[in-house]
Amino acid sequence: MRASDFLLLMLCCLCWAGNFVVSAWALGTNPVPPFMLAFIRSLIVLICMSPFIWMRPPKYWGRLLAVCACVGPIHLGFLYTGLQTASASGSSIVAQMLIPFATILSVIFLREKIGWIRGLGIIGAFIGTLIMIYEPGALSFDIGLVYIVIAYFSLAVGSILMKTVGDVDWRQYVVWVALMVFVSMGLATAMFETNQTEVWASSKWPLLIAASYAALAVSIVAHGQYFKLIKKYDVSLIVPLTLIMPLFASILGVVFLKETIYMRYYIGAALILPCVYVIAKRGKPSP
Repeated sequence: MRASDFLLLMLCCLCWAGNFVVSAWALGTNPVPPFMLAFIRSLIVLICMSPFIWMRPPKYWGRLLAVCACVGPIHLGFLYTGLQTASASGSSIVAQMLIPFATILSVIFLREKIGWIRGLGIIGAFIGTLIMIYEPGALSFDIGLVYIVIAYFSLAVGSILMKTVGDVDWRQYVVWVALMVFVSMGLATAMFETNQTEVWASSKWPLLIAASYAALAVSIVAHGQYFKLIKKYDVSLIVPLTLIMPLFASILGVVFLKETIYMRYYIGAALILPCVYVIAKRGKPSP
């Protein structure tokens, strides 16, 4: 992998990690409903990216819509539903199923080759992530965890489908995902959440700050560049490198939310960092 592309992916992971911190602040200390937050986030994205909705559609238009549905409303719908009952630590463990899901699907359907060295790097980084985020007793059975598994399987399917759509500008992905989320989350907040007017009056600024960060830093910058990198490199290379994101999230949580840093963070980081280097170094060069 080119050094510039690796740094770009690390920036994406940093943006995603920052979203955990901003969302935890907005949702944890203010009465902000999650579907309402997702709705306003998608509205901001549509305002910024609306000119690109008129770009010439790709050859495989149906596949593009399938990708947008998988990484947008299906993923977010199951994720938010699962987070209503599942613990945060248990959810973060289950969310790492994205890596084996995407890797297995890329080998089966895209005929990608991993190699034993990169395979060991993926396993090592995966173990390091589990060490960092595991809390004893946090992974008790909860139907919410089942929904989160489905959410990340949908994200893995979307990542695989991206490779089959053809030459699509990343801005088309961003704007069509936002449009689907706008419609679905608008219906969800109308049907399942209440007191939106009171929330807007009492928590307008936390809601706007969290939604604006998620729209600009996550949806446009991180997701947009992730879509571009997925088209450029193997899925089995890009997705495992996102294992660095929990490390960034832990660092930001300690710095900005004054969270406690545990010994398992150091042990996990000592595994993740060299394994991420191995994964990136052994990846097939871009075309």
